Amino acid sequence: MGAGGTSKVLGAVTGVARLGGVGAEELARRAAERRYRQAQEGRQQLELQFGEVLATHEQVKTNLQREQQRSQELTQALGTMRSRLEEAVGRLTAETRQVRELQTRLTAMQQQMDSLQSELAVALQIDWPKPAAEQAEPVELQRIVVSDAGAAELNGRVLSVHEQWNFIVIDLGWDAVKIGDLVSIFRDEQLLAKARVERVQEGVAAATVLPEWKAVEIHVNDLVKLLSVR
Repeated sequence: MGAGGTSKVLGAVTGVARLGGVGAEELARRAAERRYRQAQEGRQQLELQFGEVLATHEQVKTNLQREQQRSQELTQALGTMRSRLEEAVGRLTAETRQVRELQTRLTAMQQQMDSLQSELAVALQIDWPKPAAEQAEPVELQRIVVSDAGAAELNGRVLSVHEQWNFIVIDLGWDAVKIGDLVSIFRDEQLLAKARVERVQEGVAAATVLPEWKAVEIHVNDLVKLLSVR
């Protein structure tokens, strides 16, 4: 081969080498562009994910604040309810104590009433003895005619005095008084009190002393007068 042929061969090889270099650069450039686009897409996806995470974080933060506020409100409500409950328990305890005290007082009063009824029943059934002075000279019920009214004055005596129960037993029975009659109690012509007949038996009666008419203490053997038309 001559010099000319050799030159042509070298030129062809050089051209092929140049073409090969250009192709490699193009491939490298395209690969770089492709990696760049992928990086851009990855960045966009990361930014989107970051935005979603950030939004979720804000939502969670808002929910947490709301729950904290509700927790505070519930705590305050619980404290208020606890205070009200303590007040209610205190009132219930006081009312229970008052009920027990009232029950105790009621029981005592019932016992006193039972005792009073027993005492009154016994008092109305006893054949009361006359005082010593009256045994010598028995007191008889007298009927005194009052000239201006035609009324009768019946006299008797106090047999027993029960200050605690505010009643007296007198020796006027159902032949002289009836339930609801008013009697006056005298001593030495002085009016001591007035009483209303509540129970009547043969020979005796129980009368409640009227507080508004009681002037001094009543004693056994004080005079009892009843003014009524029989």
